Formats: sequence, structure tokens, C-alpha cells
Amino acid sequence: MSRSPLLLLPLLPCHHHLRSQTQTQSPLPFVRALGSLRSSRSKSTAVAAWGSYWGRFAESRADTIRTPGVSAGSIQPDAYALLVPTRLSLDKLAGPAVLPRNACISAMGAGVRHGLLAFNECEHPYKTKLLGLGLNRCQQLGRAAADTAVTPVVTAINGKVSQIACGREHSALLVEVPGGSARILVCGSNALGQIGLATPPRRDLDPPNLSTFAVSDLTSLDDLMAPGESPTKVQCGLDHTVVLTSSGRAFAMGWGADGQLGAGPKLTTAYGRPVLVSGLEEAPLVDISSSTDFTLALAAGNRLYYWGNAEYGQCMTGTKIDQVLTPVQVPFGFGRITGIAAGGCHALVLTDEGRVYSCGYGALGLGPTAIATLQPTIIEGLRDIQAIFASTDRCLAIDNRHRVYSWGLGNAAGRLGDGTVGLNAYGPKMLNTCSLAVDAPMIALGNDMALMAAIED
Repeated sequence: MSRSPLLLLPLLPCHHHLRSQTQTQSPLPFVRALGSLRSSRSKSTAVAAWGSYWGRFAESRADTIRTPGVSAGSIQPDAYALLVPTRLSLDKLAGPAVLPRNACISAMGAGVRHGLLAFNECEHPYKTKLLGLGLNRCQQLGRAAADTAVTPVVTAINGKVSQIACGREHSALLVEVPGGSARILVCGSNALGQIGLATPPRRDLDPPNLSTFAVSDLTSLDDLMAPGESPTKVQCGLDHTVVLTSSGRAFAMGWGADGQLGAGPKLTTAYGRPVLVSGLEEAPLVDISSSTDFTLALAAGNRLYYWGNAEYGQCMTGTKIDQVLTPVQVPFGFGRITGIAAGGCHALVLTDEGRVYSCGYGALGLGPTAIATLQPTIIEGLRDIQAIFASTDRCLAIDNRHRVYSWGLGNAAGRLGDGTVGLNAYGPKMLNTCSLAVDAPMIALGNDMALMAAIED
């Protein structure tokens, strides 16, 4: 199996091959994966966080904050980490000179050690301030600043940012403009073509010329869409990006060695322009999910599709496959699907009965003796679930009472949010969410941090 030439992410407990790389309006308002969300509400005005970097902005110093991992010239991943969901102070985060008056949160995203928050005026949403924190050596926070930003990097965006997706060293924004149209903005590394702005640099150079970009329009997508077609959702894997359009088509760009582009055997290296995911002409898609090296897609008629890496059996077909180069239909027979979430070595599916099924290896939520399965298996500890999220080695679920459940592997910097460090959670644990009314779609789950919005009266 080919691996990506970049090695920027440390070895995690499950996904050892991370050393590689690692819509018509969707009727599924609560389906979100790594670094992605879209809110059906417009008045989210509070935000909580846990994991790396956000502890400096905790509303109360009584909140649990890990000792900063900061030394001369170096900021460690556990710097200013929060071990439990902790409400952030917007004044500490940016202050009235930066944030719009009557600021609302329109979107948030989290990837590998970086996170983004989008704020606008609640009554005038088409002027956005994008705040980024964490790793930024490739401008994945929106523009050039420190390689690791512990003070927010602020970027002005024309339009309403309605969804954010983050990968290893890149980010993508879905931006709505007056009149109902939308566009995709991208930033960060284009070393493997993952933001679709140029042909990837030659890999025979030593060192390779790593192309990085501040926030830019993904104009190459416009040439591929039909008149009236527009982007409706974007997902970032570690080193690839997938865009869903209002016509139910999916376009992908970036690293494709494991089939991440879904375009067949001719595109299994880095590709720097969007390409149509093949084999779905008779299956208009309504949702997509990607966080690491594979994509789940839901089509009309309850049809579930999969492409990309499947070496842990997370493709839910009862077998392990290194590379799924074009979409295959998954024979899911456990009810009507209302949510999908693609992790690293595992996949989650939510049904209309509020039950969650997992498959693959690692962060399955099935207990310490069941860390691998080739068939979708129900997570008995979860009921009445309305939203699911997955990252490389961890997951979240939200029930109909807005309770948040977390599980996964490799709890560095408190990224599981349960108040512990270094302990795996093999089954769902209910988190203390600061007595906030969680806005279910408005959650961003990254590799090392999580962000959560709330509704305030």
C-alpha cells in the first residue's frame, strides 16, 4: 500500500498508516465528521473546547487546565490543554475590537492540531471573522503567522462561512453569499494537491517545494460544475478534500494512493485539481463524510457508498481491502440511515431509531474486548442519538437531550474530554458540557482538540 511522503503526524494507537499521507441541501442536518459542521440554527453565541491549545481562553481560571507544554522556542501539542469541555471567554479570545457586535458563531472546524471558529453579526451574517489557533506553518489557519499560533490568527471573509473542514495541514470553508449561491475557499498546504490550486510540486526535489496558500477561491471547481450547480458541503481527509454539490455529485482532490479520490486506478497519486468521483451517476448523493483516508457517502434511497483505505475492514463489507479505488455500495441492512461519520480505522452509521453502528478497528465504542469487527455492530451504550462525529482515533455522539458521549484511543492532552490523560475510553462516556445547551450540529472534532457551540437565551 502506497503511503504519502509527508510525515507530520505522530504515530497514533490505531491508525499506523497515518505515517503515510497521516448537494441539494442535505436532509441529514446532524451528520458531521472531522472538522466539519453546519448549523440549522443562527444564534449560537457560546463556545466550549477541550484538548490542545484553548486553555488560555477559558472563561474561569477554575477550569481544569493542563500545565502548558511550552519551552524556549517550542510549543508542545499539550500546550494550554483543557481536560474537560470548558466554556471559552470571547473577550479573551478576541475582544470587541475584533469580533462583530452581537457576534454569533456560524461555523467551526478542527483538524490535526489546528482549529477554526467563524463569527459574524447575528443579524448581518455576510461579514465573517475567521479565528484560528494551533499549527499554522502552511497557513492552514487562513494566513501567514507564527508556525504555532497560541494567540488567534484573524482573517476577514466576505460572506457567511456556513461550514468548515480541516485536514492535516489544510482547511476548507463553505461560504454563502447574498442571493443564495455558495463557493469554496481553501487554505494551507497544497503539497499533495489537497486544496486544488495548482499542480503538486515535484517530489524528486530535495527538499520538495511545499506550496502553501492563504485563503483562496477554489476556482478550478467552477469549471467542472454545471450551470446552477453549487457546492453544499466540503470534507477534508488528512491530505485530500471532497466536495459535495447541489446536483448530488462529489469532486475530490489531493492524495489518492489508497483510492481517496474515488476516480479509479489512473488517479492513485497526488492530483492538484478537483476530479469527479466516478461510478455514482445513478446515485445522487445527499451527504459525505471523511476525516482521514476514506470517504462514506449516502445517496438517495438509503444507499451507502465507500471509497479509499479499507485495510481495517471499516468498509463494512466483511473483508479487509487496502485500496477501494472507486465507490462500492455497502450492504447496510439495519434501518434507515440518518447519519454517517468516517474515522481513521473505523466507520459509524446512525439510524432513524437513534442507534449507532460501528465497524473496523480501534475507536469502536464496543468495549475493551471488542476492538475489531468486520460487520456493523450496534453500540449498546448509545440510544436516542441524533448526531455522530468521528476523527482518526475518537468519536462523539449527541443524544436527543443534548448529552455528549465520547470514546476513543490515545487520550493525549485530554482530547477525549473526560478529565483524564493517557487513558483509552473503549466505550461511550457522558461528558460534562458546562450546563450549556449544545447546538448538536455545531461540533468540530479534530485529532487533538474539539469545539462545541451552544445556544443561549
